[in-house]
Amino acid sequence: MVSNFQYPITFLPCKNLEENRHFYEIILGLPVALEQGPCIIYKIGTENHFSYWGFCSHYDEYIQNQKKVCLTLVVETIKEVDDWHTELIKKGVKCIKEPAHTPQFKLYNGFYEDPMEYTIEIQAFYEDGKPKGV
Repeated sequence: MVSNFQYPITFLPCKNLEENRHFYEIILGLPVALEQGPCIIYKIGTENHFSYWGFCSHYDEYIQNQKKVCLTLVVETIKEVDDWHTELIKKGVKCIKEPAHTPQFKLYNGFYEDPMEYTIEIQAFYEDGKPKGV
């Protein structure tokens, strides 16, 4: 049996992180949960009811169409990422990238495609890579 997801992160392409930073931090007042170099993740909501939006100035081969979002589902452990991978493959879900370590962002993740061709990422943060507020 696979685990429940802990929380979502919606990743969106971003042409200019500094312009985005001004809008989301200064105008909307969203707190930065995690900075990852080419990605900034903002926390939205209250302590018990929250999610995240991440803006990335890079999109690699896992996001086939940069105008689409990456819907990320976070689990607690690497084993849970692998369990989800096994379950999704068993159910015929297309795998874009098998689970692997991504040290740059301090996480372990795999990428899949939903029926509308949106990218679904299943990931577990390393303990020292988690967003603030988790």
